[in-house]
Amino acid sequence: MIDKLLKKQVDKSQLLFFALSSSLGLAILLIVIQLFIDTRSIFSSENDLLGNQNLIIYKDLGRDNAFTPKEIAELEQQPFINKTGGFTHGTYRVLASVTLPNYTGISTEMFLEAVGDEFLDIKSADWKWQPGDREVPIIIPKNYINLYNFGYAASTGMPQINEKIIRQIPIDLKLTGSSKTELYPAYILDASEKINSILVPESFLKYTNKTLSPLKESKISRIILDVINPSDPKLLEFLASKKYNYLSNDVQNSKLSYVLKLILSIVLGIGLLITILSIYLVITNINLLILKNKQTITQLHFLGYSKTQIAKVYHTIAYKILAISIIVALLLSTISEFLISPYLELLQVEKTMTSIIYLVAISIVLFILLALYYRQHTNSKIQQMLRPNTSLLTTEN
Repeated sequence: MIDKLLKKQVDKSQLLFFALSSSLGLAILLIVIQLFIDTRSIFSSENDLLGNQNLIIYKDLGRDNAFTPKEIAELEQQPFINKTGGFTHGTYRVLASVTLPNYTGISTEMFLEAVGDEFLDIKSADWKWQPGDREVPIIIPKNYINLYNFGYAASTGMPQINEKIIRQIPIDLKLTGSSKTELYPAYILDASEKINSILVPESFLKYTNKTLSPLKESKISRIILDVINPSDPKLLEFLASKKYNYLSNDVQNSKLSYVLKLILSIVLGIGLLITILSIYLVITNINLLILKNKQTITQLHFLGYSKTQIAKVYHTIAYKILAISIIVALLLSTISEFLISPYLELLQVEKTMTSIIYLVAISIVLFILLALYYRQHTNSKIQQMLRPNTSLLTTEN
């Protein structure tokens, strides 16, 4: 009976409108969250064009193009640079030899460099070396493998290799310094898409520089910068003022990343705004319903119905609006997942069910939080309405 009395003033079409507006806001919110989840791999990846926040700088070519400690200290003091790392090189000649079964061996002169592990896009427990270790791990640029497979191997009849078997190829390094020559067995640990150099662990480079060419100084001719935004105009102006060179592709990729993040943030803001407005509309509608039924509510309370029983009717209305909104928003975001997935595949984003699982979990959390908020607001409103009016009990002096 109490339900019928209190729901007389309820306009179902108005409630449906509030539910749909709430669905729209929540759907935009869930879709953007889903996009952030799906694309987080390309934004956070250190070897992808969208995740690259590093810039490699160097001076004009010449015999003395090394960075001085004063210049490195100046770079580290800049507010738009998080940290710096120098490329150190071997102070000796390197001859690398590879022998494949049933094929003629290959020997070539090469170079070795080292950079801080925090700047590498390869994370492996095998990336380490200390005096006495048997083999030296090497990281090469990924485009070296492509050059070998599609250039050298195709023209000479050598077997093509891939990243899975490249580690099994034995390499012999002959290092000739100013004081002596040493031989080291080595292997290619992995291929980097980020750093275009032949890298060995810093510990190995320091040790061989010290033992093979103790009188030579290893200079830093290139510096890798971990920056907040590679396309920051202040950063680019600073580098130009110091006449430091860099690859323009890194800056272009950063601009693309920045624009995509900005678009997603704007859409997320719009979704939040619509959601907040729809919540406000639902609250306003509940307030109007309670005010319209003020006399009925007062009479029911006078007849013995508790505030909890009366508030329960409005809780049900709010929960239904919320449930419809969440379900519609979840359906729209799931449909968008399938519509957007072909475009994400172009960015090499691996499709998984992770984002849908996250969306369901986020929807449940949103439902619980908003339901608690609606419940508390309704209880407060009913309690405020049924509070005794003590202003009439004032006594005359």
